[in-house]
Amino acid sequence: MGRLARRWTVFAVAATAVVAVLGPVPQAQARSRQFRPPELGIRFIPDGDPAQCGGRTGEQWVAAGTWADPVRFDTDGRPGGCRLAFGIHDQDRDLDGVSVEYAFRGTVGGDPAQCGDQGTYPMPIRSDARTFGPSVRIDTDNRPGGCELTLAVPGIRQTYVALDVQYDADGDRSQCRNTGYHWAETDRGPVTVGIDTDGRPGGCRLQLRLRVGL
Repeated sequence: MGRLARRWTVFAVAATAVVAVLGPVPQAQARSRQFRPPELGIRFIPDGDPAQCGGRTGEQWVAAGTWADPVRFDTDGRPGGCRLAFGIHDQDRDLDGVSVEYAFRGTVGGDPAQCGDQGTYPMPIRSDARTFGPSVRIDTDNRPGGCELTLAVPGIRQTYVALDVQYDADGDRSQCRNTGYHWAETDRGPVTVGIDTDGRPGGCRLQLRLRVGL
């Protein structure tokens, strides 16, 4: 082995020893840290005729910045209704100090039995598990009135959080109040959509997206 080759061998051994002592370089450390954005969870389950609860049923969890699959309300005189609940999974605790709420109530003068489990509930924001808040129940039909679902980001804003809402009718538009694109945030206020499906054609499609820090 020549003198130059011996020098390069000694240098390579020394460099390997330094890396072993000091550990990976910062770039490698940055690549090894996995980015885990908060996730919005939606649980949408029929408790009677499943055709009344369309779109994505069961549970879904989607990362912030991504639209969830739509759920579809088409309740009427058929048996049962649709149960709906929400939650947020925040592994890195980016949303510490943030609150997100959903409220469910019957319309004034309507039959309140169409809107089960009325109240205002926090979306649980947990880092250790994917969990949902209490379910509300949609069972509108030809009885008077309907239900209102309100989504809100109340309180003092420490981290910017918004909840985007896309609400559309795919039949008789009078069954779905406040259609279109809206967003709830601390400064802007809540978003309320109305559900009054019955025997008229079509139903109402609800799609949500959690937005953080933009």
